[in-house]
Amino acid sequence: MTENIIIPKSITPELAEESGWHIGDGSMNYYNNKGYVKGIYQLRGHIEDDREHYINVIKPIFKFLYDIDISLRLMPSTRVFGFQIWCNKLVGFKKKLGLPLGEKFDILIPKVFLVNDELRKAVIRGIFDTDGCVYLQPKYGKLYPRIEMVTISLRLAKQLLFLLNNLGLRTTMDKLVYNGKENRQQAYRINIRGNEMFDKFMEIIKPANPKHVRKYIFHKENF
Repeated sequence: MTENIIIPKSITPELAEESGWHIGDGSMNYYNNKGYVKGIYQLRGHIEDDREHYINVIKPIFKFLYDIDISLRLMPSTRVFGFQIWCNKLVGFKKKLGLPLGEKFDILIPKVFLVNDELRKAVIRGIFDTDGCVYLQPKYGKLYPRIEMVTISLRLAKQLLFLLNNLGLRTTMDKLVYNGKENRQQAYRINIRGNEMFDKFMEIIKPANPKHVRKYIFHKENF
């Protein structure tokens, strides 16, 4: 169990981006173990697609923010790559920021990251880099770009819709339906479509996950 960490004293873009990762792919909770309460924090992405992002972006920012040398590892049985850390101090700090314990059915971006555009962009970048996708759809002989973020939290979906539109990015939201039936655990999709909005999204949000950057470069080279 690691408690020798630094807790950030101010709300910075790095902290906003890291909190966006939690909203996208993180989880945390407290567990009783032999009479002791232990906090565990986990962050896990796709075993192949997200590996560079974890190594080149996530690991250095965790070191910068918390002075933690996170130990990244492959988890082939669940097809994920990431880390977990037992640390009451870290879980307690994130809870104070406004991030929930356990399931994220009703998660929201904490208010502390909504006070200016720099923080808003950083937290959206974190969410998109861990839980967003870029699709390049063949259409009329060209590649038509579509950006998506999916969440089971209706409040988060509405929040993202509002924030992205306020940044000048034409954004829509719809309710996901699977196989003609509504999913048992309802999900909501945020959509940004078209070449102009793709360029603008990359310029404003500045995604740091290499898989998104490569898609953008490929689109520009083949537009």
